[in-house]
Amino acid sequence: MKKLINRFRVRHIDVLIYKMGHYVEFNVPNFGYEIEKARKKNKWCYTIIESNIVVHVSYLFDKVFLLKLLKKKGPVIGDCYTNKLYRGRSIYPQVINKIAFETLNKGIEDVFIVVNNNNIPSIKGIEKAGFSKFAAIKGRRWLWFYLKKQIVYFENK
Repeated sequence: MKKLINRFRVRHIDVLIYKMGHYVEFNVPNFGYEIEKARKKNKWCYTIIESNIVVHVSYLFDKVFLLKLLKKKGPVIGDCYTNKLYRGRSIYPQVINKIAFETLNKGIEDVFIVVNNNNIPSIKGIEKAGFSKFAAIKGRRWLWFYLKKQIVYFENK
């Protein structure tokens, strides 16, 4: 019952949207990790596992409803996680750069990342990977409706 009630509550949104529209090469010397890729419903899962420890997980979603506010379409990288023991090794930027490179080489025009405005470590990794800030969205969301939304663009739409 609690999960059902939680679905219907108003959520505050304060996110940055990053975009990569062309490939910017980012290379970590001796990266040394193998990235496994698997399809799960409407998303791709990229995982690094070392000695039965999940080092990193990132997802590539086919589409995200939030982009409709910006009148954009495209795949979105999100729900990324790096194990605390492996942070600070540029794993996150390397993985998202690889995902973007693969996606853009398939003829996709843009790849996006949605990140909470206060997630400074992720923002640093996203920028290190070659993504550029595209827009900021603040507001409230109830179900599929966005209320009191404020959108600021950082580059040409």
